[in-house]
Amino acid sequence: MQAYHPSSDHYLAQRINAASPQQLVVLLLEGGQRFLAQARQAMGRGDFAAKARSVDHALAIVHELVGRLDQEQGGELASNLVRLYDWWSREILAGSASKNDWRLERVGRQMGEMRQAWEQADLKLRSAPMESRAFQIQDMVG
Repeated sequence: MQAYHPSSDHYLAQRINAASPQQLVVLLLEGGQRFLAQARQAMGRGDFAAKARSVDHALAIVHELVGRLDQEQGGELASNLVRLYDWWSREILAGSASKNDWRLERVGRQMGEMRQAWEQADLKLRSAPMESRAFQIQDMVG
């Protein structure tokens, strides 16, 4: 069991409060990866209560990602993300129920790849001149 550090909560709250919509997606994906890794570790130890808690947290994050999408403004990209997030949810549930570590690992890896893409998009958006920001990623996520 890990020790509780109130300073970690304070640091996370500061990151969330200062984050752009894109950075919030990055934080959610980071959290999803962390909870899936914790679920896999708990599964390996045979601690199914801890696995269930971590899986629940990972699923809540996926549902939050779906909820943050603006499907009207996001068009086809948002629709594709909804389908991907739905697939992630099903894989997480199936991997947890069947105790298939590799299914959780695969979703976590995909979350990491998506997190990197969002980080790059956020960096490009922040470095672009204000007048050239015709399409904002934040139009897709609210």
